[in-house]
Amino acid sequence: MTISSAELRLHPRVAQQGVSTSAAQQVLAGCLGRLQPFQGRATHSVVAALDWDHRLPSATMTLRLHLFYDEISRGRFDQAFDRRLAEIGARDLYPEFDVPDFGGLPADETYDGELSPLLELEGLRLTSPWRREVPEDDSERALAVVRQSPEFAVVAAATADRASHLGDLEAVSFTAPCESGHANWALDVWWLTAFDGRMGRGWSFLVDLKTQVILSHREFSIRAN
Repeated sequence: MTISSAELRLHPRVAQQGVSTSAAQQVLAGCLGRLQPFQGRATHSVVAALDWDHRLPSATMTLRLHLFYDEISRGRFDQAFDRRLAEIGARDLYPEFDVPDFGGLPADETYDGELSPLLELEGLRLTSPWRREVPEDDSERALAVVRQSPEFAVVAAATADRASHLGDLEAVSFTAPCESGHANWALDVWWLTAFDGRMGRGWSFLVDLKTQVILSHREFSIRAN
């Protein structure tokens, strides 16, 4: 399924900087073909918001894509957007005053992409909180794929002295096609190999939920919040 259109809204602080709406529309058009609704869902509508970085002039901007499955979820967004816009308007008295951005508005799927001042897009990532809410059956299927894979066999052999308190494989989050560059939605499965309470290291295995194969695997490092 290809998403062909979306409504574009500019944050007042973006509009104040003279950002070209037509240029922003071109960037948006290039993003839409990369969106694929989650696992068989249908798209009712999409609203994009070009957001500021709380600096004037802005060093970067954020393109927030809000995807809706039905009229009800779109209505919730429109109400929340109007409230946020009113809050911005009430505080937008002088350029040196900080005002809220458009982050955290309700949508069925939300994606963020960072843009340079020249509106060059640096990737899209799924930011919906539910991306970390993995159903047990999806998790079990993904873990089984990793356990049976030659990729994991190599990693497990190389980390045979790994501490047992680091736990088992864990399905940590859904990954959208626009993030992975692959055709289908995937589950990111982690194998933690070290953690000192502050920094952690491990391996990530990206499992295609449709074909049940490993799309890629890589080492990662994380810092605890």
